[in-house]
Amino acid sequence: MSRLKDFVSKGVRLIVSDSEAPPPEAEELILDPPPATRASPPPRPREREIPAQAFEGPPPRKVVRSEVPATVADFAAVYKEAGIALPPHGYGIDKVGEMLENKRLAALAPELKATAVMAALEAAGVAIRDVIQDAVVRDKALDAFEAAKQREIHDARASNEARIATLTTEMDALLKKINTEIESLKQASSGAEQAFLELQTRKRREETRLHSIVANFVEGGDNPVTKA
Repeated sequence: MSRLKDFVSKGVRLIVSDSEAPPPEAEELILDPPPATRASPPPRPREREIPAQAFEGPPPRKVVRSEVPATVADFAAVYKEAGIALPPHGYGIDKVGEMLENKRLAALAPELKATAVMAALEAAGVAIRDVIQDAVVRDKALDAFEAAKQREIHDARASNEARIATLTTEMDALLKKINTEIESLKQASSGAEQAFLELQTRKRREETRLHSIVANFVEGGDNPVTKA
């Protein structure tokens, strides 16, 4: 279980300023909400604790085998495959992350940044629990994606090992066949060489015999039959 899911499984305590007055920078953030086709709802009361039950929303779409490669650099494809969409009000974890990084808040302490963003969310009628839920669902999708890729590795390894075993068996059989053929060819060559040596021996004997017979009828070195 990831740290995020571990936290939300017990509920979360929000880090907010004791002051109810939002920093002036919050008003500038409110002026830059995501596009919406309807009027912003009335401000919601600020939450300080969110029970675990608030995060028991529908899980992301179950993906047994992901079509997204493990080399993906942008997890937007993973979220899309899992069927994750922004909340209806348009404020997801990415939008809130952009709000926190807004240059207008750069000089503020982390607590004041959070307070300013939460004030902007309240003014837009957005519950911070919706934003955290968006992060939780995306985290679950990432865990599922990782698990899917791990299964792919396991399946690929099993398939590859089986193929390697088959190829090894085929290679051993082929090597045995090749070695048998090589030995047979060597024996054939050796046999041919031995037969040729025996032929030369018989040839010399036969030439000697022929020379000897002809020598009875010719003088001196006029024997036309050669001998080794």
